[in-house]
Amino acid sequence: MAKSILFIIDPIQDLNKEKDTSLLLMRTSIEIGHHVYFCSHTDISLKSNIPHGKIKEIKSFNNEKLEVVEKQFNLNQLDVIFIRKDPPFNKDYLFLTISLGLLKKPKIINCPHALQSHNEKLSILNFPKLIPKTLVSSQLKDITQFIAKYKQVVCKPIDEMAGNKIFLLKKNDPNINVTLEVLTDNYSTLIMIQEYIPEIRKGDKRIIMVNGEPLPNGLLRIPKKSDFRGNLAKGGKAKIFKLSPSDLNITQSIKPYLIEHNLNFVGIDVIGNYLTEINITSPTGLVEIQKLTKQNVAKTVIQSLF
Repeated sequence: MAKSILFIIDPIQDLNKEKDTSLLLMRTSIEIGHHVYFCSHTDISLKSNIPHGKIKEIKSFNNEKLEVVEKQFNLNQLDVIFIRKDPPFNKDYLFLTISLGLLKKPKIINCPHALQSHNEKLSILNFPKLIPKTLVSSQLKDITQFIAKYKQVVCKPIDEMAGNKIFLLKKNDPNINVTLEVLTDNYSTLIMIQEYIPEIRKGDKRIIMVNGEPLPNGLLRIPKKSDFRGNLAKGGKAKIFKLSPSDLNITQSIKPYLIEHNLNFVGIDVIGNYLTEINITSPTGLVEIQKLTKQNVAKTVIQSLF
């Protein structure tokens, strides 16, 4: 049965046509026979306490040109809404989730209330047995003591994505203070510090989970020799891998939590045997998995979600 699906995305002209997961999901939804719409967060309004949108229906979808028809919609008329706006989770993102939380009918992926109460970095703290040694702080003394204890650590902002502003620091590194000053905005903003996991040289695993279950193939992102970050946006090389017993243990350990909080579509990151992130706002990797497996993974995801 055809459904009406809205994708709330960043400006569509800014999305990478070759690599963007949102575009793949939109295109695949049309191929299945669904009615697909898109808009940005600025197109959502509240009228008589009901979210409305100035949204565009896609009539034709190809890599050269989109044929669209703009419509004004009571968003309760939709069947499904994908929230696919990229981080950071700022006040605009917060206002968007509050507005969408007023809706009665559509299934929203992921749940607005869950997005409000979860952060892609901090969510792993719910699973202390699965994660590397971790500190969240803005205090120079706490952070330097942590570095001294674990010798080599990774420092990262709590609200960034795609490997941005991630630093590898070693004990006695002369750049520790200046790096921490920048990352913490002169010790006024919390950051995450984790013990360095040497297995990152073998790759950073992205595992897509749908309704609490992992896809059978994950995406292994292998760092360049000159970098420790596996993110594809930073030059990492993509390979397919089959989930190991350790990977499956992690996915099954977090499954009840994801289901309980209506986090239906997430991408978890695993390095070695450790869970390092739970990406919930706009998880990516489907395009690469689909290309490398030559399977219609996006269709499987869509049919599983609704």
